[in-house]
Amino acid sequence: MANKFVVADGASNRILNTGDDIELEAAFKRSSGRLIDVPTLGERLVLARRSYATISAGTPGGGRLINHMAETNGSFRLALRRPDAAVAVGVMSKIVERLGPLPEYTLPALDWISYAVDCYLDYVEREVDPDVMLLWLCEPDESFHKLGIGSSDALRAIRHVDSEFGRILARQEKQIAAGNLQIIALSDHGQISILGEPLDLVAKFSDAGFGAGTEDNADCTIVVGNAGGIWIRDSDSQLVVDITGWLRSQDWCGPLFTREGAGGTLTHRHVGIAHRRAPDIAIVLRYNHDNNDWGCSGMTFHDSNYPKGGGCHGGLSAFELHNFLAMSGGAFSEAETITVPAGNIDITPTVLSLLGLDVPADIDGRVLQEAFRNRSEGGVMPQLSEHTYSSSNNDGPVTCLSVTEVGSTSYFNQAWVE
Repeated sequence: MANKFVVADGASNRILNTGDDIELEAAFKRSSGRLIDVPTLGERLVLARRSYATISAGTPGGGRLINHMAETNGSFRLALRRPDAAVAVGVMSKIVERLGPLPEYTLPALDWISYAVDCYLDYVEREVDPDVMLLWLCEPDESFHKLGIGSSDALRAIRHVDSEFGRILARQEKQIAAGNLQIIALSDHGQISILGEPLDLVAKFSDAGFGAGTEDNADCTIVVGNAGGIWIRDSDSQLVVDITGWLRSQDWCGPLFTREGAGGTLTHRHVGIAHRRAPDIAIVLRYNHDNNDWGCSGMTFHDSNYPKGGGCHGGLSAFELHNFLAMSGGAFSEAETITVPAGNIDITPTVLSLLGLDVPADIDGRVLQEAFRNRSEGGVMPQLSEHTYSSSNNDGPVTCLSVTEVGSTSYFNQAWVE
């Protein structure tokens, strides 16, 4: 969703920015706490009487989303960009007393990252000692966004994060060696460089005769960075067909998805977004494999606020979908590269399994049993099937989607138009 989407019942101006903690907190209240339809990892852990703690150096809204029930379930939450909303109340003053004041935020956010790691090692581990800890660092994501993928400062951010992660491993070495601590390290996504200036999609839609804006009476509400959604007034089916037909004629438009495959698109079901809040038209802007100024592949059209030369994510290119995952500790095999696909959705069921908790049958993702040290033959799921889906309308570019399935879990490889 690229952090913004239309929520008719939860956002004061229809568009909810999940990176804004104040806005997000108000949306939770308006929806009576059920802005999220299913139990989160934190809620599942607390119900199972396991303790949970989170620290975020990223957006304040993200810091809330990873532990949005902290106020009511007694878990620990700290977002460096919103220390006044930390739970337990007043805990930030105790952290400052022990570690010193929160450093000023700069790019690259080196001091910021170090302080977040200090909060974990020197406060949370000592005072909270949670069963599960989620530490969310904002680099190299923010340097990629604003300074460029592959830039010298972005590379400096990567080296610093690696060093700080190494500090965690060194401090926790005895616990890891004893099998008392399992560590899962991942990036939540990749990134792709932006191409040229923002498109100004609202103006383009208006020039084409479609009223675009954020008001309820607009033809369409557009929330697109390099990908996102278009919400059509009253979900008017003819307007959906008219807009998708026009979009497919634009050289900046990439893959398109609609609820029922209108106008030569793939469906929401193909891409896993068949939900009541899904946009009437989900769109990915066109991308290519050209290099940016630092020799990193991948460039995309965009309508974002990031500076020229920056990066973004939210689309279906391999540059954004292919990220990093490593696991270590007594539960996992050593020095092994596993080629079976995995995804962010697999983290929650894997964590529940590591704790000896039941994994609900209806949960997304799967337990990454192929990475376990004591895996059984029946526990590994090597059966893979690959599919490529293409929209049927030949009058213009066709949306293509490559998917790999492991058992009943689907992983998107990439989508493109041809």
